[in-house]
Amino acid sequence: MKHLFTISLLFIGIFHSIAQTDTTAVPFVSYWSVGDSYDFKITKIKQQWKGEEQTKNDTTSYDANFLVLDSTATSYKIKWSYNNELIENYNLPEEFTDSFSKYNHMDVIYTTSELGEFVEIENWEEISKMMTSLFDELIDILSKNGEVEKEEFTKIMQPMITMYQSKEGIELMAYKELQLFHFPFGVEFTVGDTIQYEDMLPNMLGGPAIKAPTKLYLDEVDFDDSYCSLIQEMTLDPKDTQKMIISFFKKMGVKDKEMKKMLKESEINVSDYNTYNYYFYPGVPVYIEAIRSTLMTIDSKKAVRVDITQIELL
Repeated sequence: MKHLFTISLLFIGIFHSIAQTDTTAVPFVSYWSVGDSYDFKITKIKQQWKGEEQTKNDTTSYDANFLVLDSTATSYKIKWSYNNELIENYNLPEEFTDSFSKYNHMDVIYTTSELGEFVEIENWEEISKMMTSLFDELIDILSKNGEVEKEEFTKIMQPMITMYQSKEGIELMAYKELQLFHFPFGVEFTVGDTIQYEDMLPNMLGGPAIKAPTKLYLDEVDFDDSYCSLIQEMTLDPKDTQKMIISFFKKMGVKDKEMKKMLKESEINVSDYNTYNYYFYPGVPVYIEAIRSTLMTIDSKKAVRVDITQIELL
């Protein structure tokens, strides 16, 4: 038995050594334990141009904590907690500061697979009720104080209100950073290879979704430090884009003779360039930057929008 035990230890040691020196692939698997906690800074930048004039350049940021609440053979339960910076974007009278303090802290409870793939937000209904109440109070107070006109401000706020009214909106739009955080998990990337696949994006002009060829590849790998940089590039399919513009013009009642000229002066291009820098062991992002650029030229009228989301380990 002693010899068998010694041989077993030797086999384990050899296997461990081989595993450590395998430099052909990077598996994105979560190695988390209950109580693991990491702090991050989240920054969101929105920029817009009409023609050559920049019409928007907004930056918001908040600090968040990632805490592992539970771990099973098939899942993790995570708490993503942060201070709600949304209130600071509005010029609230000082006398209402205390009444809004109940909205300052937010906890998002969500689950992942055993590999770290995002599954769902569990307390989305609680978040929805809280944010709906916040928006109602903001609209009411700011309109009563003459800061804004109630009907007009409600229209401005409607996209955000709608976003928080459904589970899908909260998961995909309100907390896009969580989708980015967990994006690579569950996939093994081979060094030197490029994964190519076809994504689908919503049609911004209405109609069927648009094909978006996408590629993923490792830009940098350091196996000694279990660190890597993963790049994701996406752009809209040109043929689908052309169909989208033609469909839009037809809905607008543009005649065939005019359409040829307008097509020459029209362009829509959406592209993503996302960088994921990770310690793939234990499965923690160091820095993520997701950049979506949207260029739209319709009948010579040009508009550009750039949305940037950054996640930085503190």
